[in-house]
Amino acid sequence: MKNKIQKRQRFSNRTYPPKLCKKPDCKMEFVPTDGRQVYCNAQHRIDSNNDKRKVIDKIENDFNKTARNNERILIKVFKSLTFQMTGKVRASLLEYEGYDHSIYHRSQIDEKTKREIKFCFNYGLTLTESDQHFFNIIIDDNDNIS
Repeated sequence: MKNKIQKRQRFSNRTYPPKLCKKPDCKMEFVPTDGRQVYCNAQHRIDSNNDKRKVIDKIENDFNKTARNNERILIKVFKSLTFQMTGKVRASLLEYEGYDHSIYHRSQIDEKTKREIKFCFNYGLTLTESDQHFFNIIIDDNDNIS
């Protein structure tokens, strides 16, 4: 019994011009079987998509890491004796602890003061005395963030 080598037959009679593989370290020329094909094989497509996802995941992980750090700082300051007595915290203390004001999950306007509250998870920070740079920490118990 002889094994015959079978040539793969196309389902379509269309032919496409040769392309260069889109994977950065390959650049091999290939003849696509579909007009949308941009990688010379499936593994290069998978590798390229994994690399793209790593970039997106890094941005998201960095954001989450900073947001968790902000929450940790707000919890620490909220539980401090100084905050419990005065009900406010200086901007210099938040800066010293490493709080990043540009990272927050959501913001809303306080109905009483008409000032913006920036929330990291369940802890919010709002400016109370702008001339002396004092902030107030607010706990939102109604927030159901998963």
